[in-house]
Amino acid sequence: MSKGISVRDRAPAVPPSLNAGTPPDATLITAQGPGLLPWLMEAWRTRRIALMLARRSLKARYRQTWLGAGWAILQPLLLMLVYWGIFGHLLGVPTGGDTPYPVFAFTGLVLWQFFSRALMDASASILHQAHFVTKVYFPRLHMPLASLMVAAVDMAAGLVCLALLLAAFRIWPEARWLLLLGPLALLLVTGAGAALVLSALVLRFRDVGHLLPLTTQVLMVAAPVIYPAHLVHGVMGTLYRLNPMVTVIEGARAALLDTPAPEPVPALLSVALAAGLLLLGLRIVRRTEPAMADLI
Repeated sequence: MSKGISVRDRAPAVPPSLNAGTPPDATLITAQGPGLLPWLMEAWRTRRIALMLARRSLKARYRQTWLGAGWAILQPLLLMLVYWGIFGHLLGVPTGGDTPYPVFAFTGLVLWQFFSRALMDASASILHQAHFVTKVYFPRLHMPLASLMVAAVDMAAGLVCLALLLAAFRIWPEARWLLLLGPLALLLVTGAGAALVLSALVLRFRDVGHLLPLTTQVLMVAAPVIYPAHLVHGVMGTLYRLNPMVTVIEGARAALLDTPAPEPVPALLSVALAAGLLLLGLRIVRRTEPAMADLI
């Protein structure tokens, strides 16, 4: 059997009795060590696995479709048109300035689409690829990360469409657009943390997977995707701004559309919460990894 493929998926410390039961022509491979850092270093060395899984998912998603990756643009575009008609025209939701509502809404929808994919696709990535978990050893971190890569590709296509939409409304690039890198980095950290936590929870509690569609819809209402954050006031507004997605969306709009920027203190606290969520997700996946084959 070639090196890199294991016959078992065991805990990092392998007892001699397990080695005794392994065929002489097989190589038993487990994690490099019990700690988080050796595991992350191993994941970095084997990062090509995540790229391979992401490429495989992209091909499977858009195979035998006419539009292909165009669906990543069409979905938020159609939602923007619906929200424009309801919230922009009928209800007259303000955008916090002179920003046209289509640009305002599409900015939030493109960023939210990445986060919703992290909740829905990446969280179920380990469960849906049980054949890999039970037969081949590699850091299971690669599975949710590969799904996040696919979502990032879709988001990149959406951002290109957003740039064209900005040009259509005569909003031209400025130096402040570089500030968009900050909200995008926070979005990646938040999405990765949520995906890792949920991917481990889905394995132990399948009810979590059934609740995710409803949870995603509720969280979208609790984020300023189709309305500005300044409409939420008081104590509720303070707690509301601790949501990292509020900082992501409002920060991106401030960079691109010159709308009011997120308040500094709640924004910093939301960054700390996102970083803590990512660390928690890494630890949960690391501790759950030896038992994943049995849980599936």
